[in-house]
Amino acid sequence: MEKKVFKFKLYHKIFIGLILGVIVGIIFSNMGGPKNPIIAEILKVCVFVGNLFLRLIKMGIVPLVFFSITSGVISLGDIKRLANTGVRTVTLFLATSAGAVSIGLILANLIKPGSGMDLGTVAAGSVEMKELPGILDSLLDFFPQNPIASMADGTMLHVISFSIFVGIALIMVGERAKPVNEFIEICSETMFKIIEIVVKFTPYGVFGLMANATAQFGVEIFGPILKFIITDYLSAIIFTIVILWGLCLGLIVKVNPIKFFKKTFEPWLIAFSTCTSSAALPVSMKLSKEIGIPEENSSFVLPLGATMNMNGTCIYFGIIVVFASQLYGMNLSIATQIMLVFQATLLAVGCAAVPSIGLVISITLLESMGLPLEAIALVAGIYRIVDQIHTATNSHGDLIVAAVVSKLEGTFDYNQFNKEKVDITQ
Repeated sequence: MEKKVFKFKLYHKIFIGLILGVIVGIIFSNMGGPKNPIIAEILKVCVFVGNLFLRLIKMGIVPLVFFSITSGVISLGDIKRLANTGVRTVTLFLATSAGAVSIGLILANLIKPGSGMDLGTVAAGSVEMKELPGILDSLLDFFPQNPIASMADGTMLHVISFSIFVGIALIMVGERAKPVNEFIEICSETMFKIIEIVVKFTPYGVFGLMANATAQFGVEIFGPILKFIITDYLSAIIFTIVILWGLCLGLIVKVNPIKFFKKTFEPWLIAFSTCTSSAALPVSMKLSKEIGIPEENSSFVLPLGATMNMNGTCIYFGIIVVFASQLYGMNLSIATQIMLVFQATLLAVGCAAVPSIGLVISITLLESMGLPLEAIALVAGIYRIVDQIHTATNSHGDLIVAAVVSKLEGTFDYNQFNKEKVDITQ
């Protein structure tokens, strides 16, 4: 009888790249890290490999989102159904994000990660400052003045809103738009193929990113603000179990959350490893068909979620504000924290699906509340560690919201979900 040869799947390779990156990074750190001229040159290569991967992902993500969402809108078939799906999706994104901020605030108040910490001579890091827009300005910024310029700049909210308008218009044109609809469908498939090629490079990109991060900061990055990391991870775990698994999957979709997680582990790991939902998006969209989510829902909900559904980032926003206030013994009133839930939710909607965007946006949040920026300097060194669980939570939440929307519309395929074998890497 012929023996089965074990074949590494993509997520196996990604995990190996992640572990090897940490090991190599620790070794380099013990050899002097970037201060060692030889190590510094090697790290430049690691940075190049990691940045090349991220750039290749960014190269394809704007056209992917445009063609995918436009195709998804067209596939819905009529304006009434689009309105129903759109309202359900955005409502779920906002509700889960608000829940995420709330859990982060509760845990931060209980664990008190900023209490008793000695700032010493740490100074605020030099990160580009951005003014915090008002609510009306934020809503206005959903829509582009020049969609072509927005695509060139990678302003995803603009790309998404323009894609929706194009899809609606093509539905209204009717039968005459059929050749354009077919063209858009072909373009969407083509972009998936391009991203599919790029994703195969993920293990090497992950290795480069992790090796550089660990070599830069060493194992000591886990020490000074360990309580912050614990608070962040614990909040993400509780949010996932209580809201995403318990409420969304258990009560609404009525499927086994553990089974769902096992079937969707690959995009979770990609998001965790790369700190960008964009890298996990193509895998999530391909996998969604295998877990019972119809393409007409996944092609609309998942690209939209890559920009709007920032549950993990919302958790961080809540924690960093409480952390900063605790560093200086400043008390945040209940009313202030309630307002923070709404403000952080709105801010998260506009976050791009790229690494470290939460770190930049959190500066505007702290400034708007009159809090010291020293907290950013402390968190910046370990931000990648917490950003990994943020992004994984975001990506996992996208798939769960897509499942909930499918369930509410009566299109979730339980027979497909209950099939045992799911393998999208072949």
